[in-house]
Amino acid sequence: MKMKKLGALLLAGVMTMSTLLTGCGNGASGSSAGGNASQTESGSNGERKKITILMRASETSAKYIIMKKLLTDFSEEKGLEPPEFELISGDADYVTKLQLYINSNTLPDIYGCANGALSAAAKDIGGIVNIGDELERVGKKDDMNAAVYDFFKDKDDGNVYLFPEALNCEFFFYRKDIFEKYNLEAPTTWNEFLDTCKTLKDNGEIPLIVAGKENWQLMRYLSFAPWRMTKDQFIMDYIDQKATFSENAAAKEGADLLYTLGTEGYFQGGFLSTDYTAATDLFFGGNGAMWYSGSGQITQASEMYKNGQLGFFAVPDVDGQENMETNVPIHGGFGTAFNAKTYDDTMKEFFEYMCNHYSEGCYNDAQVFSPFNDEMPEGLDQLFYDLQPLFENATDAWVSWDDKLDSATLTNIVDEQQKLAQGKETPEEFEAAADQFIINNSK
Repeated sequence: MKMKKLGALLLAGVMTMSTLLTGCGNGASGSSAGGNASQTESGSNGERKKITILMRASETSAKYIIMKKLLTDFSEEKGLEPPEFELISGDADYVTKLQLYINSNTLPDIYGCANGALSAAAKDIGGIVNIGDELERVGKKDDMNAAVYDFFKDKDDGNVYLFPEALNCEFFFYRKDIFEKYNLEAPTTWNEFLDTCKTLKDNGEIPLIVAGKENWQLMRYLSFAPWRMTKDQFIMDYIDQKATFSENAAAKEGADLLYTLGTEGYFQGGFLSTDYTAATDLFFGGNGAMWYSGSGQITQASEMYKNGQLGFFAVPDVDGQENMETNVPIHGGFGTAFNAKTYDDTMKEFFEYMCNHYSEGCYNDAQVFSPFNDEMPEGLDQLFYDLQPLFENATDAWVSWDDKLDSATLTNIVDEQQKLAQGKETPEEFEAAADQFIINNSK
Protein backbone atom coordinates (compact mmCIF):
# COMPACT_ATOMS: atom_id res chain seq x y z
CA MET A 1 0.00 0.00 0.00
CA LYS A 2 1.33 3.44 -0.85
CA MET A 3 2.32 5.65 2.08
CA LYS A 4 -0.21 8.28 1.01
CA LYS A 5 -3.02 5.76 1.19
CA LEU A 6 -1.75 4.38 4.53
CA GLY A 7 -1.72 7.86 6.02
CA ALA A 8 -5.27 8.41 4.82
CA LEU A 9 -6.41 5.15 6.33
CA LEU A 10 -4.78 5.99 9.65
CA LEU A 11 -6.61 9.32 9.73
CA ALA A 12 -9.85 7.52 8.92
CA GLY A 13 -9.05 5.22 11.81
CA VAL A 14 -8.84 8.20 14.11
CA MET A 15 -12.33 9.28 13.05
CA THR A 16 -13.59 5.74 13.47
CA MET A 17 -12.42 5.55 17.06
CA SER A 18 -14.31 8.73 17.88
CA THR A 19 -17.39 7.40 16.12
CA LEU A 20 -17.50 4.05 17.89
CA LEU A 21 -16.78 5.43 21.32
CA THR A 22 -19.09 8.42 21.01
CA GLY A 23 -21.83 6.45 19.35
CA CYS A 24 -22.19 4.13 22.27
CA GLY A 25 -21.61 6.62 25.04
CA ASN A 26 -18.27 5.16 26.07
CA GLY A 27 -16.10 8.16 25.18
CA ALA A 28 -12.95 8.56 27.21
CA SER A 29 -11.23 11.69 28.40
CA GLY A 30 -8.49 12.44 30.85
CA SER A 31 -4.72 12.33 31.21
CA SER A 32 -2.46 9.32 30.97
CA ALA A 33 -1.86 7.15 34.00
CA GLY A 34 1.22 5.13 34.81
CA GLY A 35 4.48 5.24 32.90
CA ASN A 36 5.26 4.65 29.27
CA ALA A 37 4.41 1.29 27.76
CA SER A 38 7.47 -0.71 26.77
CA GLN A 39 8.63 -4.16 25.79
CA THR A 40 8.16 -6.84 28.42
CA GLU A 41 10.34 -6.12 31.46
CA SER A 42 12.17 -9.15 32.80
CA GLY A 43 14.41 -9.87 35.75
CA SER A 44 18.04 -10.84 35.53
CA ASN A 45 17.04 -14.46 35.02
CA GLY A 46 14.86 -13.54 32.04
CA GLU A 47 11.56 -14.14 33.85
CA ARG A 48 8.72 -11.69 33.37
CA LYS A 49 8.40 -8.97 36.02
CA LYS A 50 5.16 -7.27 34.93
CA ILE A 51 2.64 -6.77 32.13
CA THR A 52 2.56 -3.53 30.17
CA ILE A 53 -0.51 -2.12 28.45
CA LEU A 54 -1.30 0.90 26.26
CA MET A 55 -4.94 1.95 26.11
CA ARG A 56 -7.03 4.60 24.38
CA ALA A 57 -9.00 5.35 27.54
CA SER A 58 -9.28 7.32 30.75
CA GLU A 59 -9.59 5.98 34.29
CA THR A 60 -13.38 6.16 34.03
CA SER A 61 -13.61 4.21 30.75
CA ALA A 62 -15.34 0.83 30.86
CA LYS A 63 -12.42 -0.84 29.08
CA TYR A 64 -9.92 0.46 31.63
CA ILE A 65 -12.13 -0.52 34.56
CA ILE A 66 -12.37 -4.09 33.26
CA MET A 67 -8.72 -4.54 32.32
CA LYS A 68 -7.40 -2.82 35.44
CA LYS A 69 -9.13 -5.32 37.70
CA LEU A 70 -8.28 -8.35 35.59
CA LEU A 71 -4.60 -7.47 35.23
CA THR A 72 -4.21 -6.41 38.85
CA ASP A 73 -5.82 -9.57 40.22
CA PHE A 74 -3.88 -11.80 37.83
CA SER A 75 -0.56 -10.09 38.62
CA GLU A 76 -1.13 -10.56 42.35
CA GLU A 77 -1.92 -14.23 41.85
CA LYS A 78 1.26 -14.74 39.81
CA GLY A 79 3.52 -12.69 42.05
CA LEU A 80 4.15 -10.07 39.37
CA GLU A 81 4.62 -6.36 39.89
CA PRO A 82 1.46 -4.27 39.38
CA PRO A 83 0.58 -3.89 35.69
CA GLU A 84 1.94 -0.80 33.96
CA PHE A 85 -0.79 1.20 32.22
CA GLU A 86 -0.31 4.02 29.77
CA LEU A 87 -3.60 5.80 29.11
CA ILE A 88 -4.10 8.27 26.27
CA SER A 89 -7.55 9.82 25.90
CA GLY A 90 -7.22 11.71 22.61
CA ASP A 91 -7.78 9.89 19.33
CA ALA A 92 -5.04 11.60 17.36
CA ASP A 93 -2.53 11.43 20.22
CA TYR A 94 -3.24 7.75 20.68
CA VAL A 95 -2.76 6.88 17.02
CA THR A 96 0.50 8.85 16.97
CA LYS A 97 1.84 7.02 20.02
CA LEU A 98 0.79 3.59 18.77
CA GLN A 99 2.34 4.25 15.37
CA LEU A 100 5.62 5.18 17.09
CA TYR A 101 5.61 1.89 18.96
CA ILE A 102 4.89 -0.01 15.76
CA ASN A 103 7.58 1.83 13.81
CA SER A 104 10.18 1.23 16.53
CA ASN A 105 9.02 -2.36 17.09
CA THR A 106 8.58 -1.73 20.82
CA LEU A 107 4.91 -2.53 21.32
CA PRO A 108 3.76 -3.23 24.88
CA ASP A 109 2.35 -6.60 25.88
CA ILE A 110 -1.23 -5.41 25.33
CA TYR A 111 -2.43 -2.42 23.32
CA GLY A 112 -5.61 -0.95 21.91
CA CYS A 113 -5.89 -1.12 18.15
CA ALA A 114 -8.43 -0.37 15.41
CA ASN A 115 -9.28 -3.04 12.84
CA GLY A 116 -7.72 -1.65 9.69
CA ALA A 117 -4.49 0.13 8.83
CA LEU A 118 -3.13 -0.01 12.39
CA SER A 119 -3.77 -3.72 12.91
CA ALA A 120 -2.32 -4.39 9.45
CA ALA A 121 0.83 -2.45 10.38
CA ALA A 122 1.18 -4.44 13.61
CA LYS A 123 0.68 -7.65 11.64
CA ASP A 124 3.41 -6.63 9.19
CA ILE A 125 6.01 -6.54 11.98
CA GLY A 126 4.77 -9.75 13.61
CA GLY A 127 3.47 -7.80 16.58
CA ILE A 128 -0.07 -9.11 16.90
CA VAL A 129 -1.51 -12.41 18.14
CA ASN A 130 -4.23 -14.33 16.28
CA ILE A 131 -7.04 -13.94 18.81
CA GLY A 132 -9.26 -16.41 16.96
CA ASP A 133 -6.70 -19.16 17.45
CA GLU A 134 -6.31 -18.26 21.11
CA LEU A 135 -10.06 -18.31 21.70
CA GLU A 136 -10.11 -21.81 20.25
CA ARG A 137 -7.16 -22.84 22.43
CA VAL A 138 -8.94 -21.83 25.63
CA GLY A 139 -12.33 -23.15 24.47
CA LYS A 140 -14.09 -19.77 24.32
CA LYS A 141 -14.52 -19.12 20.61
CA ASP A 142 -18.01 -20.64 20.43
CA ASP A 143 -18.99 -18.66 23.53
CA MET A 144 -18.35 -15.29 21.88
CA ASN A 145 -21.26 -13.48 20.26
CA ALA A 146 -21.00 -14.24 16.55
CA ALA A 147 -21.65 -10.67 15.43
CA VAL A 148 -18.94 -9.26 17.70
CA TYR A 149 -16.49 -11.85 16.38
CA ASP A 150 -17.52 -10.96 12.83
CA PHE A 151 -16.86 -7.28 13.52
CA PHE A 152 -13.15 -7.90 14.01
CA LYS A 153 -12.51 -10.22 11.07
CA ASP A 154 -9.49 -9.09 9.06
CA LYS A 155 -10.47 -8.03 5.55
CA ASP A 156 -7.39 -9.68 4.01
CA ASP A 157 -7.23 -13.12 5.62
CA GLY A 158 -10.47 -13.45 7.61
CA ASN A 159 -8.64 -14.03 10.89
CA VAL A 160 -9.43 -12.18 14.11
CA TYR A 161 -6.54 -10.30 15.72
CA LEU A 162 -8.43 -8.09 18.17
CA PHE A 163 -10.33 -8.83 21.36
CA PRO A 164 -13.54 -6.78 21.81
CA GLU A 165 -13.80 -4.29 24.63
CA ALA A 166 -17.51 -5.12 25.03
CA LEU A 167 -20.60 -5.89 23.00
CA ASN A 168 -21.97 -2.54 21.90
CA CYS A 169 -25.37 -2.46 20.23
CA GLU A 170 -27.38 0.38 18.72
CA PHE A 171 -31.15 0.90 18.39
CA PHE A 172 -33.90 3.51 18.58
CA PHE A 173 -35.48 4.66 21.84
CA TYR A 174 -39.01 6.05 21.57
CA ARG A 175 -41.38 7.82 23.93
CA LYS A 176 -44.25 5.46 24.70
CA ASP A 177 -46.55 8.20 25.94
CA ILE A 178 -46.25 10.15 22.69
CA PHE A 179 -46.72 7.03 20.55
CA GLU A 180 -49.80 6.00 22.55
CA LYS A 181 -51.25 9.49 22.24
CA TYR A 182 -51.40 9.11 18.45
CA ASN A 183 -52.03 5.35 18.36
CA LEU A 184 -48.60 4.66 16.88
CA GLU A 185 -46.63 1.43 17.04
CA ALA A 186 -42.87 0.90 16.81
CA PRO A 187 -42.04 0.91 13.07
CA THR A 188 -40.55 -2.20 11.47
CA THR A 189 -39.95 -0.77 7.98
CA TRP A 190 -38.62 2.60 6.79
CA ASN A 191 -41.95 3.43 5.16
CA GLU A 192 -43.63 2.90 8.52
CA PHE A 193 -40.88 4.98 10.13
CA LEU A 194 -41.52 7.89 7.76
CA ASP A 195 -45.30 7.58 8.22
CA THR A 196 -44.73 7.76 11.98
CA CYS A 197 -42.57 10.85 11.55
CA LYS A 198 -45.26 12.52 9.44
CA THR A 199 -47.99 11.84 11.99
CA LEU A 200 -45.84 13.25 14.76
CA LYS A 201 -44.82 16.33 12.77
CA ASP A 202 -48.42 17.02 11.71
CA ASN A 203 -49.40 17.02 15.38
CA GLY A 204 -46.72 19.48 16.43
CA GLU A 205 -44.28 16.94 17.87
CA ILE A 206 -40.55 16.67 17.15
CA PRO A 207 -40.32 13.24 15.50
CA LEU A 208 -36.60 12.58 15.75
CA ILE A 209 -33.66 13.95 17.71
CA VAL A 210 -30.30 13.78 15.93
CA ALA A 211 -26.80 14.97 16.82
CA GLY A 212 -26.21 16.51 13.42
CA LYS A 213 -22.94 18.10 14.47
CA GLU A 214 -21.47 14.61 14.85
CA ASN A 215 -20.56 13.28 11.41
CA TRP A 216 -21.40 9.69 12.29
CA GLN A 217 -24.99 10.41 13.28
CA LEU A 218 -26.15 11.62 9.86
CA MET A 219 -24.02 8.95 8.19
CA ARG A 220 -25.93 6.27 10.08
CA TYR A 221 -29.11 7.24 8.20
CA LEU A 222 -27.17 7.31 4.95
CA SER A 223 -25.78 3.82 5.54
CA PHE A 224 -28.68 1.98 7.22
CA ALA A 225 -30.23 0.75 3.96
CA PRO A 226 -26.93 -0.35 2.35
CA TRP A 227 -26.06 -2.23 5.54
CA ARG A 228 -29.42 -4.03 5.82
CA MET A 229 -29.41 -4.88 2.10
CA THR A 230 -25.73 -5.63 1.40
CA LYS A 231 -23.85 -5.60 4.72
CA ASP A 232 -20.43 -4.34 3.52
CA GLN A 233 -20.73 -5.18 -0.16
CA PHE A 234 -21.82 -1.76 -1.36
CA ILE A 235 -19.27 0.26 0.58
CA MET A 236 -16.40 -2.05 -0.37
CA ASP A 237 -17.47 -2.09 -4.03
CA TYR A 238 -17.75 1.69 -3.94
CA ILE A 239 -14.21 1.96 -2.59
CA ASP A 240 -12.98 -0.41 -5.30
CA GLN A 241 -14.92 1.58 -7.93
CA LYS A 242 -17.11 -1.41 -8.73
CA ALA A 243 -20.32 0.30 -7.57
CA THR A 244 -21.67 3.84 -7.53
CA PHE A 245 -24.25 5.70 -5.48
CA SER A 246 -26.04 6.65 -8.69
CA GLU A 247 -26.59 3.06 -9.82
CA ASN A 248 -26.85 1.12 -6.56
CA ALA A 249 -30.38 0.60 -5.21
CA ALA A 250 -29.24 0.31 -1.59
CA ALA A 251 -27.18 3.48 -1.72
CA LYS A 252 -30.03 5.41 -3.35
CA GLU A 253 -32.39 4.25 -0.57
CA GLY A 254 -29.97 5.67 1.99
CA ALA A 255 -29.65 9.02 0.23
CA ASP A 256 -33.42 9.30 -0.17
CA LEU A 257 -33.96 8.54 3.52
CA LEU A 258 -31.57 11.20 4.81
CA TYR A 259 -32.97 13.76 2.35
CA THR A 260 -36.55 13.07 3.42
CA LEU A 261 -35.81 13.18 7.15
CA GLY A 262 -34.01 16.49 6.80
CA THR A 263 -36.19 18.32 4.29
CA GLU A 264 -39.53 17.26 5.78
CA GLY A 265 -38.55 18.73 9.13
CA TYR A 266 -38.46 15.44 11.00
CA PHE A 267 -35.25 16.38 12.84
CA GLN A 268 -35.30 19.01 15.59
CA GLY A 269 -34.61 22.61 14.69
CA GLY A 270 -30.91 23.46 14.50
CA PHE A 271 -29.96 19.79 14.25
CA LEU A 272 -26.68 20.51 12.42
CA SER A 273 -25.34 22.45 15.41
CA THR A 274 -26.42 19.85 18.01
CA ASP A 275 -23.63 17.68 19.40
CA TYR A 276 -24.11 14.25 20.97
CA THR A 277 -24.24 15.48 24.56
CA ALA A 278 -26.80 18.15 23.73
CA ALA A 279 -28.91 15.69 21.71
CA THR A 280 -28.84 13.21 24.59
CA ASP A 281 -29.93 15.93 27.01
CA LEU A 282 -32.73 16.95 24.66
CA PHE A 283 -34.24 13.50 24.36
CA PHE A 284 -33.90 12.35 27.96
CA GLY A 285 -35.02 15.82 29.03
CA GLY A 286 -38.37 15.24 27.33
CA ASN A 287 -37.89 16.58 23.81
CA GLY A 288 -38.57 14.52 20.71
CA ALA A 289 -40.32 11.20 20.17
CA MET A 290 -37.42 9.08 18.86
CA TRP A 291 -33.64 9.01 19.30
CA TYR A 292 -31.03 6.70 17.77
CA SER A 293 -29.05 5.48 20.74
CA GLY A 294 -27.22 2.46 22.05
CA SER A 295 -26.26 0.28 24.98
CA GLY A 296 -23.86 2.97 26.19
CA GLN A 297 -26.88 5.03 27.30
CA ILE A 298 -28.58 2.43 29.47
CA THR A 299 -27.81 4.51 32.55
CA GLN A 300 -29.44 7.65 31.12
CA ALA A 301 -32.50 5.69 29.99
CA SER A 302 -32.89 3.60 33.14
CA GLU A 303 -35.34 5.70 35.13
CA MET A 304 -37.62 6.53 32.19
CA TYR A 305 -37.63 2.91 31.06
CA LYS A 306 -38.43 1.65 34.54
CA ASN A 307 -41.35 4.10 34.67
CA GLY A 308 -42.73 2.79 31.37
CA GLN A 309 -41.94 5.98 29.45
CA LEU A 310 -39.51 4.45 26.95
CA GLY A 311 -39.55 1.63 24.45
CA PHE A 312 -37.00 0.59 21.84
CA PHE A 313 -36.92 -0.89 18.36
CA ALA A 314 -34.30 -2.17 15.91
CA VAL A 315 -33.20 -0.67 12.59
CA PRO A 316 -36.20 -0.98 10.22
CA ASP A 317 -36.30 -3.08 7.04
CA VAL A 318 -36.01 -1.48 3.61
CA ASP A 319 -39.44 -1.94 2.02
CA GLY A 320 -39.62 -4.24 -0.99
CA GLN A 321 -35.99 -5.34 -0.68
CA GLU A 322 -34.19 -8.38 0.70
CA ASN A 323 -32.85 -7.45 4.12
CA MET A 324 -30.31 -9.45 6.09
CA GLU A 325 -31.63 -11.00 9.30
CA THR A 326 -29.48 -8.95 11.69
CA ASN A 327 -31.20 -5.62 12.33
CA VAL A 328 -29.23 -4.33 15.32
CA PRO A 329 -25.84 -2.69 14.68
CA ILE A 330 -23.33 -4.56 16.82
CA HIS A 331 -19.65 -3.81 17.26
CA GLY A 332 -16.88 -4.56 19.70
CA GLY A 333 -15.61 -1.06 20.27
CA PHE A 334 -11.89 -0.34 20.03
CA GLY A 335 -10.12 -3.68 19.86
CA THR A 336 -7.47 -5.03 22.22
CA ALA A 337 -4.34 -6.59 20.72
CA PHE A 338 -1.64 -8.79 22.23
CA ASN A 339 1.98 -8.44 21.15
CA ALA A 340 3.05 -11.72 19.54
CA LYS A 341 6.73 -11.01 20.31
CA THR A 342 6.13 -10.93 24.07
CA TYR A 343 3.35 -13.51 24.16
CA ASP A 344 5.01 -15.93 26.55
CA ASP A 345 3.48 -18.57 28.82
CA THR A 346 2.47 -15.93 31.37
CA MET A 347 0.60 -13.94 28.74
CA LYS A 348 -1.10 -17.09 27.50
CA GLU A 349 -2.22 -17.77 31.07
CA PHE A 350 -3.52 -14.22 31.34
CA PHE A 351 -5.46 -14.53 28.10
CA GLU A 352 -7.29 -17.59 29.42
CA TYR A 353 -7.83 -15.88 32.78
CA MET A 354 -9.20 -12.81 30.99
CA CYS A 355 -11.64 -14.85 28.90
CA ASN A 356 -12.93 -16.72 31.95
CA HIS A 357 -13.50 -13.55 33.99
CA TYR A 358 -14.34 -10.96 31.32
CA SER A 359 -18.13 -11.22 31.60
CA GLU A 360 -17.92 -10.69 35.34
CA GLY A 361 -15.92 -7.52 34.78
CA CYS A 362 -18.34 -6.26 32.13
CA TYR A 363 -21.50 -6.66 34.17
CA ASN A 364 -20.34 -6.22 37.77
CA ASP A 365 -17.69 -3.55 37.32
CA ALA A 366 -18.26 -1.65 34.07
CA GLN A 367 -22.02 -2.12 33.45
CA VAL A 368 -21.65 -3.04 29.76
CA PHE A 369 -22.65 -6.08 27.72
CA SER A 370 -20.08 -8.85 27.60
CA PRO A 371 -18.86 -10.03 24.18
CA PHE A 372 -19.37 -13.58 25.47
CA ASN A 373 -22.75 -15.30 25.59
CA ASP A 374 -22.39 -15.95 29.29
CA GLU A 375 -25.43 -15.78 31.53
CA MET A 376 -26.01 -12.32 32.89
CA PRO A 377 -25.97 -11.98 36.68
CA GLU A 378 -29.00 -10.87 38.66
CA GLY A 379 -29.41 -7.29 39.79
CA LEU A 380 -28.59 -5.47 36.56
CA ASP A 381 -30.69 -2.68 35.10
CA GLN A 382 -33.80 -4.21 33.50
CA LEU A 383 -32.77 -2.82 30.11
CA PHE A 384 -29.86 -5.29 30.00
CA TYR A 385 -32.25 -8.25 30.12
CA ASP A 386 -34.79 -6.73 27.75
CA LEU A 387 -32.26 -5.68 25.12
CA GLN A 388 -30.40 -8.99 24.98
CA PRO A 389 -32.95 -10.78 22.74
CA LEU A 390 -32.28 -8.14 20.07
CA PHE A 391 -28.77 -9.41 19.46
CA GLU A 392 -28.12 -12.74 21.20
CA ASN A 393 -28.53 -14.71 17.94
CA ALA A 394 -27.11 -12.05 15.60
CA THR A 395 -24.38 -13.20 13.23
CA ASP A 396 -23.54 -10.10 11.19
CA ALA A 397 -21.71 -7.11 12.59
CA TRP A 398 -22.28 -3.44 11.97
CA VAL A 399 -20.23 -1.98 9.12
CA SER A 400 -19.19 1.60 9.81
CA TRP A 401 -18.36 3.56 6.70
CA ASP A 402 -16.03 5.75 8.74
CA ASP A 403 -13.36 3.08 9.01
CA LYS A 404 -13.70 1.94 5.40
CA LEU A 405 -13.40 5.23 3.52
CA ASP A 406 -10.11 7.04 3.14
CA SER A 407 -9.98 10.37 4.95
CA ALA A 408 -10.39 12.56 1.87
CA THR A 409 -13.47 10.70 0.63
CA LEU A 410 -14.93 10.60 4.12
CA THR A 411 -14.48 14.35 4.59
CA ASN A 412 -16.11 15.08 1.25
CA ILE A 413 -19.08 12.81 1.87
CA VAL A 414 -19.61 14.38 5.30
CA ASP A 415 -19.79 17.81 3.66
CA GLU A 416 -22.26 16.56 1.06
CA GLN A 417 -24.49 14.72 3.53
CA GLN A 418 -25.03 17.97 5.41
CA LYS A 419 -26.14 19.65 2.20
CA LEU A 420 -28.40 16.68 1.48
CA ALA A 421 -30.04 16.81 4.90
CA GLN A 422 -30.61 20.56 4.55
CA GLY A 423 -32.11 20.21 1.09
CA LYS A 424 -29.34 22.26 -0.47
CA GLU A 425 -28.91 19.48 -3.00
CA THR A 426 -31.09 16.64 -4.25
CA PRO A 427 -30.33 12.95 -3.73
CA GLU A 428 -29.30 12.74 -7.38
CA GLU A 429 -26.84 15.61 -6.93
CA PHE A 430 -25.45 14.01 -3.78
CA GLU A 431 -24.99 10.69 -5.56
CA ALA A 432 -23.19 12.27 -8.49
CA ALA A 433 -20.84 14.15 -6.17
CA ALA A 434 -20.11 11.06 -4.08
CA ASP A 435 -19.31 9.02 -7.18
CA GLN A 436 -16.81 11.63 -8.28
CA PHE A 437 -15.04 11.69 -4.89
CA ILE A 438 -13.88 8.09 -5.02
CA ILE A 439 -12.51 8.57 -8.53
CA ASN A 440 -10.62 11.76 -7.66
CA ASN A 441 -9.26 10.52 -4.34
CA SER A 442 -7.96 7.27 -5.81
CA LYS A 443 -5.65 9.10 -8.20
